[in-house]
Amino acid sequence: MRYTPPSRLLLILFATLVGGSLGHLAAAEDVRIVQRLSFSKAVPALTLDLYLPKPTTDPAPCVITIQGGGFRPQDGQRFKPFAEHLARNGFAAALISYRGSPGHRHRDTLADVKASVRYIRSVADRYAIDADRIGATGRSAGGTLAALLAVTGTSDDPESQIKAAVCFAGVFDFVGRFTRQEQLEIQPNSQTKIRTNGEWIGTAFSPQDPEWLAASAITHVDPGDPPILFLHSRNDSTVPWFQSRDMHRAMTAAGIDAEIIVYETGGHGVSPKDRNSLDDMVAFFRQRL
Repeated sequence: MRYTPPSRLLLILFATLVGGSLGHLAAAEDVRIVQRLSFSKAVPALTLDLYLPKPTTDPAPCVITIQGGGFRPQDGQRFKPFAEHLARNGFAAALISYRGSPGHRHRDTLADVKASVRYIRSVADRYAIDADRIGATGRSAGGTLAALLAVTGTSDDPESQIKAAVCFAGVFDFVGRFTRQEQLEIQPNSQTKIRTNGEWIGTAFSPQDPEWLAASAITHVDPGDPPILFLHSRNDSTVPWFQSRDMHRAMTAAGIDAEIIVYETGGHGVSPKDRNSLDDMVAFFRQRL
């Protein structure tokens, strides 16, 4: 049995009491969950559920967990398995909600994601989280947002910066998605996707449009960005795996220690039957966080 010093026990008790005053406490076997924490000063209705691992003598790293869903508003609840898997492997996980199309654009959504990072830093001591070890993960639109969070951090806003990200089947180059023949060939209904992506980006599609470029993480890459692991399945017909390949190439060309795993199967869910992609996520975060 792991020894927990009295000071640590008091911290845990304090976190439970304070957490109970701000959100609803729940449990999922060996994971403690603090639910419905309001994290955005600009949009108080946005909440996150904080999944906490078994207490140890050291603060835990935390991973912002971002649900996908076609850039529509999300409450995060379909991504509970991601958060639970992280918590059972020693990470705190912040399962976040965010705004999306058609009512809000990509800058609003990214602002929500960054607000969640700032919030986690502000309550890190309360929940025994290491504020210097924050990462992000997501699938599909969530993978897009995790990458944008990683590559758009600036010294002007250090509280929203992260140390690492894992991106499952994200879109990182919205222009390349609809102009490169190799990508058009393996994703059906491209015209519908141009329309729905455009609702989130906010302008009609054009390869030179500044909003389409700004929404593309690949245009923001610079040598100061944190490492990212890209996970994609070759048989993904929703988002071509070339998106991850090209983003990985751009990051390594900039001197960033990025990684990529391309599974032969698994589809857009990135769930090959012979391998647990969530374990690959955990292994990367253990190394990087």
